[in-house]
Amino acid sequence: MALFLSTYVNKVDKKGRVSVPAKFRAVLASKGFDSVVLLPTINGDAIDACGMDVMERLLEKIGGFDPLSEDRESFADALMSDAVELPIDGDGRIMVPLELLENAGIEGQCAFVGRGDSFQIWQPEAFEIRKKQARARAVQKRASSLGGEGGAND
Repeated sequence: MALFLSTYVNKVDKKGRVSVPAKFRAVLASKGFDSVVLLPTINGDAIDACGMDVMERLLEKIGGFDPLSEDRESFADALMSDAVELPIDGDGRIMVPLELLENAGIEGQCAFVGRGDSFQIWQPEAFEIRKKQARARAVQKRASSLGGEGGAND
């Protein structure tokens, strides 16, 4: 299975064009995609990105809710209504809608952050802060799950 791994920082031009990292394009191509789906993260601090396969799995999960439930409507409205499928051009670039870039605070450069079956696009400094916070939570969680004792790799 091909996965989106690592972090890459690329330049974003004033029109919102940015080169998708070659390794990420290869993952999409291995799944038969020549496009990428973008949508704002739920809390709006970045842009979620994936192939249509991940969107189809999300839709299946949303479809599992009661058809008349508020949960189904909320998830469909929050996820599907803002999603946009973008073609990857011959130079490996996409044109990210300026509204998505502005909402995520991205200007000049962006960080493509692998998340396994998907990736996110962040303002680079904001992602560094997020990554430090995530590592601190992971260390704290590990310490609490071990009863405060260090592991072999401490």
